[in-house]
Amino acid sequence: MQLATTFSLALLLSLAATLPSRGADEAAGFISSGAQAVLDQHCVKCHGPLEHKSGLALDTVEAALRGNEDGPVIVPGNPAKSKIIAALSPDSDPHMPPKKQLSEEDIAKLRAWVAGLKEVAAANQSAAAKAKPTIDSRKIPTEPTAAIDYLLAAGWKSRGVRPAADCDDQTFLRRVYLDLAGRIPMRDEAEAFLRDSKSQKRTRLVDKLLASDEYARTFREVWDVLLMGRAAGRREQQRRDNGWYAFLENAFRTNRPWNEVVRDMIVARPEASESKGAAVFVFERRNQHQLIAEAIAPIIYGTKVDCAQCHDHPLAREIKQGHYWGLVAAFNRSKNIEGGANVVGESAIGGFVNFTNLKKESQPAVINLLTGRIIDEARPAADAKEEDKPDGYLDAKAKVKVPKFSRRAELARAVTEDNPLLARAFVNYTWAILLGRGIVHPVDEMNSKHPASHPELLDWLAKDFAAHNYDTRRLVRAIVLSRGYQLAASAGPKAPGADAFAAALEKPLTAETMARSARIASGRPADDAALRNSFVEAFPDVLPRVTRATIQQSMLLANSEALAGLFKPEPGTATERIARVPKIEDRAREIFRAALIRQPDKTETAEAVKFLKSR
Repeated sequence: MQLATTFSLALLLSLAATLPSRGADEAAGFISSGAQAVLDQHCVKCHGPLEHKSGLALDTVEAALRGNEDGPVIVPGNPAKSKIIAALSPDSDPHMPPKKQLSEEDIAKLRAWVAGLKEVAAANQSAAAKAKPTIDSRKIPTEPTAAIDYLLAAGWKSRGVRPAADCDDQTFLRRVYLDLAGRIPMRDEAEAFLRDSKSQKRTRLVDKLLASDEYARTFREVWDVLLMGRAAGRREQQRRDNGWYAFLENAFRTNRPWNEVVRDMIVARPEASESKGAAVFVFERRNQHQLIAEAIAPIIYGTKVDCAQCHDHPLAREIKQGHYWGLVAAFNRSKNIEGGANVVGESAIGGFVNFTNLKKESQPAVINLLTGRIIDEARPAADAKEEDKPDGYLDAKAKVKVPKFSRRAELARAVTEDNPLLARAFVNYTWAILLGRGIVHPVDEMNSKHPASHPELLDWLAKDFAAHNYDTRRLVRAIVLSRGYQLAASAGPKAPGADAFAAALEKPLTAETMARSARIASGRPADDAALRNSFVEAFPDVLPRVTRATIQQSMLLANSEALAGLFKPEPGTATERIARVPKIEDRAREIFRAALIRQPDKTETAEAVKFLKSR
């Protein structure tokens, strides 16, 4: 039993090593000091994009430093002389925020931020003095992997960052199998790759994995959650039966252009076999048009628009209330046809609604896109009564009638044919899936409040992606063959910031990947529905903003019979095989090879041997 326990512990190390380290997301002082969160929560409503009371805006550092109509409110480096800090005192007049007292902890965060502004300003001046001209686009290589390497290197140079060393073959092997195949490599796969002495073996492995069914399945699993969430009861069998899984999986297997995939989801009227199942995206949201609008926005715009439901976005000035209700209007003529196989009908009339802005004014909800485009549509007079006439449809006798003017079709055309945000969004999501963080972070907040860490890189990749017919496989291949993807993790106290992409970031695995990897490490077949469901219940998130271990996760990993049972020394299993190894040191090494695809170092070997001997 001691061998099984050690095997379990080695596996736990392999899974726990994917969790992000705390503090890795810290960037500039505005964020790391906590000042931005305090101001966003307590001050920006009255001093931000929506309102500038007393002429003061506090939603950005630049705006805060400009001050208000009476002059500066911040003295960089001197909280004691800064009006913004003085106004927080309980006995101040005027007192901010009105009718509320900030906690000492929040005030301390603002003090620390103001105190650090002098150093930041000096650093900015020094950086500006040393700054070199912006990247010359003419020097960027035309091949995508080379372009990524060039632009990342330029970013490291401008930050004064030294990247980590390239990772070894064992690390690359495990990393690329987890990301592209959704599992750790089998023993024979690992041995074959590590024995291979020919050049370009990493490229050949990537191409092999991208051509596999496992790649299609893995990216379907990821995008199913990103697009649909983890529904209560999972609805796994429903999504398998109604063609949704097949639709997504086929898209990645056949490398369908991403804009076509998105178009099919929005139109929700399958016209070809490859589109079957696409309507589930709309159908499963059960005529809740706001939910449909909120779900599609991050895919077509790269940013959520939920915050613009009742007013213009309080932090990202470009997102207006009309953009939210414009997306709702695109779907509010749609209605599920009950009894059909995920059929979504669409009326030729109706769906004209108004929304009320903060000034209590009523505005018509028109299909107003974040790109600036408005989809024109004749609007009936307020007192006119519309009639649903046959001539409003392409075929009035069809079982599922299609209106001559289809709002869904018009939206799909507008956001998949002339919308640069679509390509930027997919590039940012793909970068986050593979490197653990988007070029814009959070990955679904690609707006003015969250600028890109490498804007030239995001721009280049998005334009290249669109120019090559939204080729998803080409983009994935370019990223995993880049140096940025193949860097080792950084060690020591001076690790580069996460947004520099100068070292491999720790990232959480998906539930499905963990379940399959556990079974492979134990020497069993990869797939087991019961174990997968146990992991899904405990680890439901994909690309979470913050990863925090829960009691449920700890109990599954440390005290679950479903997991521990994998490592009982049953015939044909890895535990049974390793138990026959005579020397205890060799047993420890074999356990690490099976679970982590590498040999333990001296310290790990000593600890494992000590553990085995003690039991």
